[in-house]
Amino acid sequence: MIESYQNPILRGMYPDPSIVLVKDTYYMVNSTFEYFPGIALSKSTDLLNWTKVPGITESKEQADLSKAKSNEGIFAVCIRFFNDHFYVITTNFAEFKNFIIKGRLTDTDEIIWEKQRVEIDIMGIDPDLYHENGRTYVTFTGYIDEKGTKAIQQAEIELSTGKIVRGPEVISMGTGGRDVEGPHIIKRNNSYYLLAAEGGTGVGHMITMFQSENLWGPFEDTGSINPIFTNRDRANEPLQNIGHADLFQDVQGNWWLTCLGTRPSTIGFKQITNMGRETLLYPVNWEGEWPEINNGIPSETVDMTDFPKHQSALTNEQKAVAFCDTFQQPALNPEWLSLRDSLKENIVLQNDTLTLKGRSIAIEQEATPAFLGIRQTEKAEAFTVDVADTTAINNGKIGILSLINDSHFAAILVTKQENQFLVSRYQKVEDLIIEENLGKLESMPKQFKLINQPATKTFTVTDGKKELSFETSSLHFSNEAIAALNTGDVQGIYVLADAELVISKAQRQKIEVE
Repeated sequence: MIESYQNPILRGMYPDPSIVLVKDTYYMVNSTFEYFPGIALSKSTDLLNWTKVPGITESKEQADLSKAKSNEGIFAVCIRFFNDHFYVITTNFAEFKNFIIKGRLTDTDEIIWEKQRVEIDIMGIDPDLYHENGRTYVTFTGYIDEKGTKAIQQAEIELSTGKIVRGPEVISMGTGGRDVEGPHIIKRNNSYYLLAAEGGTGVGHMITMFQSENLWGPFEDTGSINPIFTNRDRANEPLQNIGHADLFQDVQGNWWLTCLGTRPSTIGFKQITNMGRETLLYPVNWEGEWPEINNGIPSETVDMTDFPKHQSALTNEQKAVAFCDTFQQPALNPEWLSLRDSLKENIVLQNDTLTLKGRSIAIEQEATPAFLGIRQTEKAEAFTVDVADTTAINNGKIGILSLINDSHFAAILVTKQENQFLVSRYQKVEDLIIEENLGKLESMPKQFKLINQPATKTFTVTDGKKELSFETSSLHFSNEAIAALNTGDVQGIYVLADAELVISKAQRQKIEVE
């Protein structure tokens, strides 16, 4: 019997979670913004251990991310299952299009996603999909006046075409908190419930809920129920920015809530967030009119002793799995991300190695550089890349890079000059660019390493005999530094011009906090 588990259940940048149960498997989607493939997809049979599967949007017909600026691209996603098919609805902010992608579950439990999307002509974001009696409804948030007032709106659509057959109509203004968003419609005991998020996606974030006997409202709350779940006034809790939730039932019919939250680090008098918004999970008792979530507090450790019925769904102990890729599979591990588009023609997987061929595009350009990264998942974490002998620097550069957006990043880079290997630091902090020569190596690099600590990031390269490095503040890669809370830190390999970086292993491991 599982007595407790730890949040987040998906660590690193996995915001805006939505979960659906199909047969005995749970499927989760998350926002991905400017990263490719779009719409992160994971699956689980025990709610605590999740397997990453390939992202959903892999073509421009599904979602064109090529013009996505940092913190744009794929916004909040909702996943539902009806009519024997998956339906995923989201917004691509780079195109400002809301659309549905339909998926079919095969006999081998793979999902085949349709290449063509169904667009819906609504002016808003965070769309939810609700289906009842053969009719389909989209609920979303959008502005209703020139003053920037937001409201939750709803439209009935024709599912096959996206054509609006009623609405949009305002169904809730929320409780009055700023930025009412993230709606989901849930039906229980012949009543409709509207789950929402308010307060902005920062420290004021909160989950609110409303009820109606009619799908079109009015949706109302009681005087004491909202916010139904938040840590906005609990500064000492390790999880903050709690919001954007979804409710679902497990295989036994018990209710659960998934939502996003952050794990800030306290650095002096500052609190900074490097992993971005992560996925949390809480048991829900819903015996009365309103759900009771966990113990009323979004906790890091979830004590299951008060939820004996829910424990039966937690069939396996929660396992902490470090990322270690030795490239023995014919396809790229689903955890790898590129920016805005595929790097297919620049990636070669063979002989248990990965080759990333360089491009002339730099990381700060709103395009697709030769960058392949994975999410930072812990406050203290080492990311290590082993370099193969077949690497060719030529007239280009190779290295590793960490970024939170295209104006806040740092890289350690190696170029070749005659028989020496020159090592440099290249960093951008908004309008400040740092270019620094760190020294020389006598031979080809054997390993790159990034040590993430709550207060610092240390970039290192070694040829086996000599090590060169630089240290910078983690604040430069935090949500607080850029006043934008969509993305988290992504770390990976970076290649410029005609260089070809060949790696035999990439590893991400949790380490001790210094």
